[in-house]
This record gives sequence, C-alpha cells and structure tokens, in this order.
Amino acid sequence: MALIGPILDNRTQEQLRDELVRRIPAYSPDWTNYNESDPGIVLLELFAHLGESLLYRFNQIPETTRIEFLRLLGVQPRPAQPAEVLLSATTEQQAGEQVLKESEAVAGDVSFQTTDELYVWPITAVAAGKMATDAGAGDSRADALSRAKIAAEDAEFYRTVVTPLDPNLPDATTIDVSKQIDRALWVALLAPPTIDRAMFAPRTLFLGIVFDERFETPPVLEKLTRDETDALRSGALTDTPPATLWELWTGADSSLVPLPLLGDTTHGMVTTGVVKLELPALPLLRGPGNGLADNPPIIDDDDIRGRIVAWLRVTRPASNDIGDAIHRVRWVGANCVSAEQSSTPPPELLGSGTGDADQRFPLNHSPVIPKTVKLQVEEPDGWTDWLEVENFAISTLDDRHFTVDQENGAVVFGRARVPQLGERIRVPSYRYSEGKKGNLPPRSITAFTQHPAVTVSNPFAAAGGADSMPLSDALAAIPGEVHRRDRAVTPDDYRALALEVTDVARAEVLPTFHPDTPTIEAAGVTSVLILPDEDVRDPDAPVPDIGLLRRVARYLQPRRLVTAELYVIPPEYVRVAVSIGVQVRTGYQVDAVRRWVEKIVRHYLSPVPPNGPDGQGWPLGRTLRAAELEAVAVQVEGVEYAVGTRLAVVTPETETTPRYVVEQNVVALQAWQLPAVVAIDVERGDPLFPGTSSGPALTPKVPVPLPPEVC
Repeated sequence: MALIGPILDNRTQEQLRDELVRRIPAYSPDWTNYNESDPGIVLLELFAHLGESLLYRFNQIPETTRIEFLRLLGVQPRPAQPAEVLLSATTEQQAGEQVLKESEAVAGDVSFQTTDELYVWPITAVAAGKMATDAGAGDSRADALSRAKIAAEDAEFYRTVVTPLDPNLPDATTIDVSKQIDRALWVALLAPPTIDRAMFAPRTLFLGIVFDERFETPPVLEKLTRDETDALRSGALTDTPPATLWELWTGADSSLVPLPLLGDTTHGMVTTGVVKLELPALPLLRGPGNGLADNPPIIDDDDIRGRIVAWLRVTRPASNDIGDAIHRVRWVGANCVSAEQSSTPPPELLGSGTGDADQRFPLNHSPVIPKTVKLQVEEPDGWTDWLEVENFAISTLDDRHFTVDQENGAVVFGRARVPQLGERIRVPSYRYSEGKKGNLPPRSITAFTQHPAVTVSNPFAAAGGADSMPLSDALAAIPGEVHRRDRAVTPDDYRALALEVTDVARAEVLPTFHPDTPTIEAAGVTSVLILPDEDVRDPDAPVPDIGLLRRVARYLQPRRLVTAELYVIPPEYVRVAVSIGVQVRTGYQVDAVRRWVEKIVRHYLSPVPPNGPDGQGWPLGRTLRAAELEAVAVQVEGVEYAVGTRLAVVTPETETTPRYVVEQNVVALQAWQLPAVVAIDVERGDPLFPGTSSGPALTPKVPVPLPPEVC
C-alpha cells in the first residue's frame, strides 16, 4: 500500500488563476477586461503556474523540515500548563514557623512549589454570616441594619450561617455574602486556650478563601436580567471590583479596627485566592456580643465558640450595587498559600558558545514553564544575565535575548546577540512541570519537605494542569497561529484562542449575538460560548463556572479589536427525555444491548467533543428528531430493528410550577441552545412514555397528561 503524505495546499493553476481574477475588482476597479488576450491576465496565469509549482514542492516537505521552518517563524505549540492548588497548613509550635517562597510540598512523587511565602500559626479559621430569619425576611429593618442597631432581644432577627470545617462534605454550606443582612463576611480565628495573644502583634495572617463560582441554576439567556447579562461582558469579567475593607472586632462597643491589606490574590474577593492581613494585638474577647448590628454572629457550637480568639469582617463599603457585592463563599481557612505543580532542578552548565547563529543547548528536564529560565553568559566583564523572550521579532543585534523550546527543553539563540566562541553558558534556575499529572484530588499533598513540624494538605483538588499539545495538533494549528498573530478578528480566531485556555473543551462563536436580546442581531457584538472539560454536577450537560469564563475573558480581552463588544457566556440547555423500543437479535443478551443503545444515544447527543454527530459535540441549534435517534439506535450490534422512538421536552421545576414532560417528535433548538439528556429509556418492545422508568428522581414529579379517550 502506498504511503500518502499530508497535503497542505492542493490548489491547481486554474483555481489560483480564478482566485486572482476575483480579487481584481477589489484592488483595481478600472480593470474590466478579463479575456485571455489581456496582458494582465497573461501575467496572472504566469503567477498561477509558478504558484502551483511552489505548492507542489511545499507539499513534499517532510514533517521535520516543516517543524524547523515554522520554528524560524517564532511559533511554538502550546506548552504544558502546571496545575495550581490552594494549600492549608497547621502547626503546634506556639511561635509559628516560616515557609519561604518556592518551598516544596509533595504528594507522592509529584512536587508542588509555593508561589508566595507563608507564616504558619497554630490557629484555624471558620467563616460565618448573618442570614435573615423567615420572620425578618422582608422586614424594612433589613435594609437599614447596617446603619441602625438592633436591641439585644432582637438578636434572633438573624440566624448564623457557618461554613463546615470539611469543604468536601456532600452537604457543604456556602455563604452568599450578598444575601446577608449586613452584606458582610465574618471570619472567626480559632486557637487553643494556651496561645499567647501577644505574639500576633504585628504579624501577617494568610487567609485562604474559596468561592463557589458555579451557576446556582442552569442559565436561560432569555430569562436573565440586564444586570446578569452585563456581568458576562468581557470587560465586566476582567474589571477590578470596588475595594474591600477588612476590620478586626475589638469586642467593646461594637468597635471595628481597619486592618492593613498586604496582598490579595482573590482580586478583590471575586475568585479563589489568599488574602494577607497585618494583625495588631488581639483584644481579649468577653462574650460573643449582644446582637448589635456591628457585632459578629452568635455561634451556637460550644466547641467553636470556646476557641475563638478574634473576629474579622470584610465588606465592600464603596458600592451599593448587588452586582459588585461579595458572592458565595465556600470555605475559609488560615495559614493558606497557593502552589503550582513544578520542580526546580539544580543549576546547569550548558556548554560554551560558538559565535554562530541559531545556537541550541539542551536542558536536562522538560517541559519547561515559560518565563522561568534564568540564563547567564560568561562575557569579558563576568557573568551577565540574558533575557528570555517569546521570539526575536523585536530583538536587535545588540540585545542579549534567547528563546526556550518548552516542549523539548532547550535554550535557543537566534537573530539577536549570540554567545561568542569560548563564552560559557549556565542556567542558575528554571522550572518544569508534569502537566496533567498534577491534577490531584483533595488531601493528596501531605508534607513540606523542609518543614517537618508543619502539617499541610490541599482542601480542594489541584486543577489547571495540561500536557503539551500533541505534534499532530500543533502542526494543524500552527498555520492558523501564523495567520492571526495572536489577534482575534474572525470567528475562527476567537474560537482557536478560547480553546487555548486550560479546561475549555469546546468554544463556539456567535457573531452579532447579544445575550440580553438573543433573537435580535446586534452589530459589533460577539459572544463566545464556552463548555468546560467536565462538570461533576452534570457530566452530560456541563456548565462552566464564573472562574473559567473570567479566565477566557482575561485571555481574549487584550486580543480583540478595540471596537468589538465581547461577551463570554455559558451554554443554555433544553432538557430532553428519550425512550426507545428495540427488538433484540436472537443470541444477544438483552440488558447488554439496552446498555449499549443508551450509551451510543447519550454520546450522540453529548455537547462535548469527541462525541456528537461529527465528533465535535452536538451542533448549536441543531433540531432533535426522534427518527434520527432511532437510526442511531439500530446501528448497535444486536439490534434487529427499532420498534419506535419517543422524544419529549422536560420543563424544569420551579418554586411555583412542577416539572412537566411534553412529548414531541421534533424538538427545535434556538441558535444558542444544546440538548441535555435527562433520561434515556431503552425497552425491548414498545417504547415507554419518556422518563417513565428513570427512577424516583423524575417519575414522581412528572405529571403525565393522558389522552382524552382514556379520561
């Protein structure tokens, strides 16, 4: 069998000529004679002939040569991305212990490095909030609670909401700060009774805060308010929110002392990160307070209440807009620091320069994390630092620049200044990652290698790690990267750039689509619809969280046109139920055939690649037809024929309306909608009513309308 090489461009001379002729009106409107006798047409045919010859020769370039040619253009495939995680530490030492930046934490053979310093104290933290009771909800006093004091006997006006100590419990509680009666988050610092309060002054408290950035309910664009749709605008997702105010409760006359904010990776209490606060001397608390407005919540747990040594409060006083409020907090912990899955090897001596262009020196480890290589060259004046750049596009002959081949682990000197003959080259430090291997589950990290007295763990899973792009995908994507040059102009540009963000499984671009008015075209507006790699709540209908939308917006915002209005939106799902009746061939196990039919149909309707009709997920807005699903079912081995297929739309249950199942042979979807499979029933013989045998989660809540003749 002949080996057929890949074809990059197979246009013929005639196709090239026709394309050039079609461009004439755009560049030379006065040129109207397109006959073969025209001298201009003769020249175009000559160029088309030469172009066909060049394309033929270019198609014969072997893969290695193509890679080297594209490397000269300064284009690299997507490197490996390190996983990130939030670490929480404790210690029994009264004086605490300092953990320096880039300290190593291990989970078996996988290493993580802290991205900041940390001082570990023998304390823990619990978050709490004031939620209005049923009696107080709607009371006019709730709006003025932050201004007026409530008498001690009115303390039951609110109930205390406390986040659990274990954030991975199934019934984990979140505190929606925007719905608290004082719109504030309270944090209780807990410590043993023997702790010396004087040691905290002045010390830095490292407070880790984890936000629940998931959508509370699957979004429906036509039901979103203007404020909710405006929150999906790329500018709103990336803008800095109003400042926060951290205060320490002194325990006397409801007095609150402002705390200096030394650092904040939560970006103003909007995403998971670490807040660094400078603590003064802690006051001696005398009781939990008397229920006044500026007092902390009353804790019912005797164990927690007995160990409280300080109360902290965070608010956003500069804004009264609910959209700018602090939202759902999932967990708060003391002694926290962010870490990424990476390792720093010992210094390496790469060799000596030759004075030639395109010098290349391999490193001992790969893949290398970008912008982490520190390189020095031994010049006549001593060891001199050189700068890592992405490419040599703006480098001059005098610039001490170098690039890094992240995937293969090599240092490259190109069109800028190069090491001269005999000049030694060394790399004092760099970091490399293991990519997807760093995505570990909760409580996988067990120790700091250099701090045995500190106990450390990761309350939540490490995420964001990704392996390098495969070579085949890189070669297919590189021509597009060369064309767009890291700029988003066309829908394909937006789609390709969005897919470069870690955890994005699929990106669809909707030109002239405004989420506030989805049925009306909006000039100058572009919406990018994002689907995540996974959603543990509903794997069949994954919805991205606000954090992923924010990362996509942050990546696209500087690359879009200035005149373009960009929205980054989640998908909208139409919930459907499917029931299929099949006749099973003799000799095949009935239950096995039913499971395979269910699996194949579920994959066919899945919105995430590599599933769907074409392997790219179910297309946006494509109509569902019972006959099409029946044709998919009969392709399963063991199915003699299909008895019938029934399709239905399941309307979601609300506080005022129950869940309904409406049977339809054809389900039309809007241009921004995808199907979400609620239930698939596969029976031998006649199909059941959709959703009938899907279990107690659906059946009791589905009023099934009976035909008139049955009534």
